[in-house]
Amino acid sequence: MYDRAVENTPRDETSLVESTAPAAGRLSLLVLGEQHIATYPLPTKGDIAIGRSPRSDILIDDASISRNHATLAIGPPLTIRDDGSANGTWIDGRRIAPGEHVEIAASEPVLVGSVTIIIQRRPVPIRPRRLWTHDYFEVRLEEECARAHRNAGMFAVMRVRSDKAAAVQEALTELARMSDVVGEYGPAEYEVLLVDATPHSAQKAVLRFVEGLARRGLAIDIGLACFPHDGATPDELMQHAGRFGRAETASERPLDSSMIISDRAMQEVYRLASRVAVGNISVLILGETGVGKEVLAAHVHRSSPRAAKPYLKLNCSALTETLLESELFGHERGAFTGAVKEKPGLLETADGGTVFLDEIGELPQATQVKLLRVIEERVVLRVGGLEPRPIDVRFVAATNRDLEAEIARGNFRQDLFYRLNGALLVIPPLRERPGEIIALAEGFASHAAKQANLARTPALTRPALEALKRYAWPGNIRELRNVMERAVLLCGGHAITPAHLPLEKMRVTFSGLATPKPPAPPVALDPEPELDRHVTMADLRAPGERAEKQRIVAALQQAMGNQKRAAELLGMGRRTLINKLDRYGIARPRKRRKP
Repeated sequence: MYDRAVENTPRDETSLVESTAPAAGRLSLLVLGEQHIATYPLPTKGDIAIGRSPRSDILIDDASISRNHATLAIGPPLTIRDDGSANGTWIDGRRIAPGEHVEIAASEPVLVGSVTIIIQRRPVPIRPRRLWTHDYFEVRLEEECARAHRNAGMFAVMRVRSDKAAAVQEALTELARMSDVVGEYGPAEYEVLLVDATPHSAQKAVLRFVEGLARRGLAIDIGLACFPHDGATPDELMQHAGRFGRAETASERPLDSSMIISDRAMQEVYRLASRVAVGNISVLILGETGVGKEVLAAHVHRSSPRAAKPYLKLNCSALTETLLESELFGHERGAFTGAVKEKPGLLETADGGTVFLDEIGELPQATQVKLLRVIEERVVLRVGGLEPRPIDVRFVAATNRDLEAEIARGNFRQDLFYRLNGALLVIPPLRERPGEIIALAEGFASHAAKQANLARTPALTRPALEALKRYAWPGNIRELRNVMERAVLLCGGHAITPAHLPLEKMRVTFSGLATPKPPAPPVALDPEPELDRHVTMADLRAPGERAEKQRIVAALQQAMGNQKRAAELLGMGRRTLINKLDRYGIARPRKRRKP
């Protein structure tokens, strides 16, 4: 029976395992929605809250579901009650009145909003949790990232590794909450999505898993990443969680991709970075997501006279405006709700060193004004403070946006751009330096093999090499790292073949979308001397952006306007695709309204 005494406890700190475990084989709830298909085990007795609220026992993230939509009572008899929902609870075409208890039978469909739920009776015991595939886990992780960005929410990702795979798998499915998602990352490695978990509750969840597994005599390696503190994208979170207990600062993160610089353009970028590093000039790094902007920023710091001083990073897109200003400038006690004591900001803490501002293009307008004043005057005023404090820091900023275009749209201050753009470093995407793909892949495979304690690094077969070379890598180096890490785990110590690569995602290459034909020679135009003499940032990046825009348009056409399907073809998340549609001015396909 569900213990209703836990209702006032935050959901992310409440485990429902003890309540659901005794009912492991009798009843389960099948949820069927347009974007939500899942099965939940049910207890033998008790009330089950259904809704969109994180506190609901059955959480259904669908716009048609109210926060507190309905309550399912496990009897006998089985009944359902509508809790005053906006879109109603329907049985046999009849909308039940709010507060009305209606008896239902197993296998009888009930419509809550636009989502169908069905109670299923199983003749044999089932496991209290299902182990999902990695592909399904990736989809849920992308959805959770989008939801957290939209609602300023929090969650965490955990990765677990052990040589006793079957026992760990069984233990994880028993220890996870109903709202968590447990997936199989690869052989002997699992992944857990801790929904609505704060950093504090995520740490408690890790302890719960560790203690529960220890009681079963299981030794594990475990890694944790919290959104948005450890990453704001699925790739960043999975990479951070894959460190298995090693707490690393930004300057200690793996830099193996910077060790392979064979492309002439990349060599020139790093030579220029080393030259500008010796001064105090601000540096602006441009490049697509995953090309290695953070790695290059760390290289600038290590090559500078400030190398022995702090190197601190802030992701400008990962925090709300209030939290962002608090992190940057610090705050005084009582400056806002929750500011129980004074706190120095990132700029004060990094005094004498380097501050890396990632995703600077996402910086709110009000914060841009304050940051400009800090750069010009070299003093910082804490939130709620009256006394400016002098600082000595070097600024390195990075973005995947075209800041000149953002300036034209009024989204980014031109004066701040000029202050940050003391030295401009543009990193070409991986598809424009194909000669590095194999060397990088082999390097990542070697690193993954060491992490997995393999005796030797699995070799790449010729077909696998060809597949890697033909793919356009929209996620760039970060995507290649994740693909190779998973391939090493899947191959089980043998040679890596195409079967160990996500070919269903990479098939866009083979259909020609990721490797578009070279554009036709441009039509001769009257010369424009001014444009020839003043090369802009857009000129430097235009060829790569044109190719990417062509791929996006082609993918949308192939997917008949379905954005989710187009994102799958392109190997990127749906939210990333939407951002790129806005960035390139591509009209979003409109959904057909039902009559």
